[in-house]
Amino acid sequence: MFRPPRTLLVAAGLLLLSPPLGAHPLNVGIADITVSERQIEVRLSLNLFELDLLLSLDRDLDARVELGEVEAKRAEIVGYLTRKVGVFVGEERAPPEVGAFHVRQWADGKPTFETTLRFVWREPLRTFTIRCELLTELGTDHKTIARIVRDGRSEQFVFQQGVVYEAKERTFVESAAQFLELGVHHIFVGYDHLAFLIALVLPRQRWLDLVKIVTSFTVAHSLTLSLAALDVLRLPATLVEAGIAFSVAWVAMENLCSRTFKRRWVISLLFGFVHGFGFANVLKELALGRSALAASLIFFNVGVEVGQVVIISLLLPMLWLLARTPVHTASVKLASLAIFFAGVVWFFERVF
Repeated sequence: MFRPPRTLLVAAGLLLLSPPLGAHPLNVGIADITVSERQIEVRLSLNLFELDLLLSLDRDLDARVELGEVEAKRAEIVGYLTRKVGVFVGEERAPPEVGAFHVRQWADGKPTFETTLRFVWREPLRTFTIRCELLTELGTDHKTIARIVRDGRSEQFVFQQGVVYEAKERTFVESAAQFLELGVHHIFVGYDHLAFLIALVLPRQRWLDLVKIVTSFTVAHSLTLSLAALDVLRLPATLVEAGIAFSVAWVAMENLCSRTFKRRWVISLLFGFVHGFGFANVLKELALGRSALAASLIFFNVGVEVGQVVIISLLLPMLWLLARTPVHTASVKLASLAIFFAGVVWFFERVF
């Protein structure tokens, strides 16, 4: 008769007794900015859950924010947007005209709040500064990725606390550095990607096997990140998000049940393809031109790889030291149990 491992029974008990666990916080807003002779239009798309955390929009506490609840707090939202988004000419600041509110969904299925701010000036705009520090109250690392169309050219810019856009020519290095930083940031705040990576390297394995695991994951997600961001391949966002959660639970379950991991690079390769689609969602929301997207994609991907290297470089020495202690096996099982639990909860949240 089949008897499930005791650790899996404990995981099932935790799953029944514990509250839902959030996953993969976005920490990124989207701005589409058009600069004309006397007007700057800023079309915003923000994570609705994050805006609700800040402004308490969910009045009936049903864990969903409807358009009516957003409209009920229009004055508060307008006041907040006016404080956080500004256009300056010298010391002068133009008050924005705030357009209609909309509740929609991003490509990854997350509900979004959308509106438009228009800054109108009496004189033609020559030099100006744009500030956009939305939702930084939830973390100073919160960013707003912007596509800025000006004088017939399109460029990308990443707003964050203390970083403003000035009407000047930007060097290639400055633009590249922003997207490299965004890639590093994304791997560190993408808790599901992070959990998968940690689960992959937790068990005691040969150095050659670890190199194969990390390399296969890098090659796979880099390929699908590129193809998905360039819109060559498409998968439903719900399927991708659920697949990432499933990969986390699967690898953690292997850690709990298996004794050998010689073929783990194959699992890393297969699930790496799925994770690449998840990385692509941030860039796809920008709707950049093909040439601009290609350049941003390269440096975003390099940033993701740099983040991975940093994480693994910090993790492996600790695992090496842990392997020399009598609590190694129990520690790996306990950590894998926690990751398995998180993956299962994320999977059911995203599917249902």
